[in-house]
Amino acid sequence: MTSIHKIFFVLIFYFLTSNVFSQNPLFSDPLSERIANYDISVTLDTIEHKLVGKEVLHWRNTSTDKITELRFHLYLNGFKNNRSTFMIESGGKHRGFGDKENVWGWCKISSVKILDGEDLTNKIEFIQPDDTNHHDQSVIRVPLSKPLLPKEEIKLEINFISKLPNIFARTGFADDYYLVGQWFPKIGVYESAEKLNTVKGKWNCHQFHLNSEFYADFGVYNVDITLPQKFVVGATGLLEYEKKNEDGTKFLRYHAEDVIDFAWTAYPRFMSKEEVWEHVKVKVLLPPEHFMHANRYLKSAIASLKYLDENVGKYPYPNLTIVDPPFRALGSGGMEYP
Repeated sequence: MTSIHKIFFVLIFYFLTSNVFSQNPLFSDPLSERIANYDISVTLDTIEHKLVGKEVLHWRNTSTDKITELRFHLYLNGFKNNRSTFMIESGGKHRGFGDKENVWGWCKISSVKILDGEDLTNKIEFIQPDDTNHHDQSVIRVPLSKPLLPKEEIKLEINFISKLPNIFARTGFADDYYLVGQWFPKIGVYESAEKLNTVKGKWNCHQFHLNSEFYADFGVYNVDITLPQKFVVGATGLLEYEKKNEDGTKFLRYHAEDVIDFAWTAYPRFMSKEEVWEHVKVKVLLPPEHFMHANRYLKSAIASLKYLDENVGKYPYPNLTIVDPPFRALGSGGMEYP
């Protein structure tokens, strides 16, 4: 193996199935409480490297508290400028990679309203629950006029625009390669008093930090993606439907169950190869210059699944996809997305 091959990172996506009740025939019941569920439609602008999207969030209050506000992550705002908490803590570098060209990323909510109800857009407030950095805009609160009672569900319609940064901290773009992670307004986790062993529950919705994890509730995701036809796409969930449009774009619909997030990648030069092991379809996406390693990746992944099956338990999803990014996009490697 050459030194170049040694430095390539592997990005892993766990692909899911499209069955309405259970994506995996080995598990007849839902694998989670499905608290936060998203229907998202997004279009990729490859000129401006922007995502124009709309999401409908179905969220359920599983606590015994009356909830008077909702809190959301806007993770991409961690790349908005050099004054965000993430950029201050990282010094503009992450795992040896940095954005030398200063192509910033951000997420802006155009509107948010209760579905068939109150417009909440003017109530949006940036907050900094972890520090006093008023420049950080990675968390928002949205007050509710009517408290959400225990066991009640709320449905929100959110329109947003996300600008992707140059590949940095495992999200963004490099030339015509895209790794789209942490890209949409994402509700935080409300932790009940019972779980916290306190009198009252509270939101666990932290700012985007250098050393942090993406904590979220499990749910069902239906995601529609429109982008130029030349792109080969990999994503959370299984592809349910694909259509080529007359304007040179194509429409893709993905469905995923019992996951905490949705990420996707797109690149015109991806080559793919796959094998099926037991109930799992294992797929690799690689640039042409690395396709010689496809069998090695598949063999390694299947060996890992066998070990998991024998020593931990059944892999709960029917798909596993491994993505080898091109050289200029190495900063997107080393990440495991749902």
